[in-house]
Amino acid sequence: MRKIMSLVVVLTLAFSMAAYAQMGMGRGMGRAGVQQTSVANIEEAKALVLQQASNIKGAKVVSASEGQGRRGTMYIINVSDDNGKTYEYHVNPWGEVILFR
Repeated sequence: MRKIMSLVVVLTLAFSMAAYAQMGMGRGMGRAGVQQTSVANIEEAKALVLQQASNIKGAKVVSASEGQGRRGTMYIINVSDDNGKTYEYHVNPWGEVILFR
């Protein structure tokens, strides 16, 4: 009987945590201590990517384009280094820079 009750308590806690995680407590609520800025054009996206890629030697923007994401305009910036290796960065409408490949 004791094992069954403890199993019920554990499952109840697990399901309540899963429901809490699906309530939208993610990106839309903001992150603690992180300043979120919106990106209005490609030039701002380029500046964010070059700031992110500051540790890459000789980083320069090769191409930039914009595409439609789920909740706004995504910016796709290709950066090349001195060795000719290219990196693809995605910038979402909230200014988050993501190294794609």
